Amino acid sequence: MRPAAFGVIAFGLVSFAAAAGEADICYSPATDFASAVPPTNDTVFECPIAGSKTLPELAAEGWEIVQLTPVTVGGTQITDQLVIQRKS
Repeated sequence: MRPAAFGVIAFGLVSFAAAAGEADICYSPATDFASAVPPTNDTVFECPIAGSKTLPELAAEGWEIVQLTPVTVGGTQITDQLVIQRKS
């Protein structure tokens, strides 16, 4: 790839990131596989930027859900990874 083409691609990625606004990755409490249930409106997610909040609280603050994915923790537990974004 030519250096000029790389600069254009890098600029495009930076522009996209700036337009996307603020993002955060949150996690629900880890539980054993046997007792795992889907998250509800009462599930508290721990978020580095947004803090400890439920889905309704995050929505009230302007956060949008981008992705919700179950993640294995330590081979015997599961947690829900929540990716959120607040548009600027």
